[in-house]
Amino acid sequence: MTVTDEKVLTRFTTEALVSAGARRDDAELTAEVLVSADLAGVDSHGVARLRRYVEGLLRGTISGTARPEIVREQGGVTVVDAHNGLGQPALCFALDLAVERAAEHGVSAVAVRRSNHIGIAGWYAERAARAGAFALVTTNATPQVAPTGAAEPMFGTDPVSYAVPTSGEPICYDAATSIVPRGKLERLHREGRPMRAGWAVGPDGESATDIPKVVEGLKAREGYALLPVGGLGEEFGGHKGSGIGLLAELLCGPLTGASWSRHTYGGQGGDLGQFVLCVDLRALGDPAAITGRVGVMADEIRGARRADAEVPVRLPGDRRRRSAAERRAHGIPLLPPVLADLAEIAALTGLEPIGPGPAGTAPVAPAGASA
Repeated sequence: MTVTDEKVLTRFTTEALVSAGARRDDAELTAEVLVSADLAGVDSHGVARLRRYVEGLLRGTISGTARPEIVREQGGVTVVDAHNGLGQPALCFALDLAVERAAEHGVSAVAVRRSNHIGIAGWYAERAARAGAFALVTTNATPQVAPTGAAEPMFGTDPVSYAVPTSGEPICYDAATSIVPRGKLERLHREGRPMRAGWAVGPDGESATDIPKVVEGLKAREGYALLPVGGLGEEFGGHKGSGIGLLAELLCGPLTGASWSRHTYGGQGGDLGQFVLCVDLRALGDPAAITGRVGVMADEIRGARRADAEVPVRLPGDRRRRSAAERRAHGIPLLPPVLADLAEIAALTGLEPIGPGPAGTAPVAPAGASA
């Protein structure tokens, strides 16, 4: 396994995107979001996704020159058209706009249409929390999840994230509405680990556990489907997870003017939808008092009697922050399949590949790369 430095990986990701046709400011932001996922231990949404972006830019199915545009405004509600650009710059534009509008109106909502993959939703929610707002962020995705009672995928894995400021670090929840995201299956396969029964079903509606078959079946839309949080049927609450997935689909599809997951990608490129809701804490009271109360609540929860003396009670975001601190100190591990993908990206874009060793190597931009 190769271990690389955060700065090396960020530079490589930035230069790869620039070489593929993205503007440098968009490439830098996208690289920051991707590498933040690797730092946080969410490897399924880190640079393992970079090849998808680079190939899309090179093929022209993702626009490297698009700028998000406000197309509708009324009060604290805004609609943004991403024009099939990279998802990270589009959603960051929407998030910052939502924070600004919430400061003016107390609460705001920003919907994004014609967007692409955004990386980890929690990055955006936490950005809002650090700016003094409560935020909820969600996005749809390609269809991979079978709603309760369905025998085919209709919903995306549709992450829902929320974050709230505290007197310390923000509390930030970020999770897919499927029992497991496809990216985790890919990561388990790279690590040589199995998936569990009840996470996915095959075309026959029975539990499927062969990761390559499930992943390829999902990509090819051959009847394989992941299951919503709670799993198959209603016995363990699968219908509740299905209902939360439907909420994300509504906010990011029909209500937004984007396509819902079953129709997200077509001949015109990406049409993912995203939705941001922000509440400025000043509309609720004194921000210092509110964050103080939230901080006390967080301390009480973490101090609860443990079910297992060796396992701490944690709040959303705790594990990601511990991982980021460790990986900043010791480097980001890159599994061989990810390193192979990065080598292919280097070949496509004319960069020097990230090499083996404790800190990798810094990429060199090819002559004539855009700035």
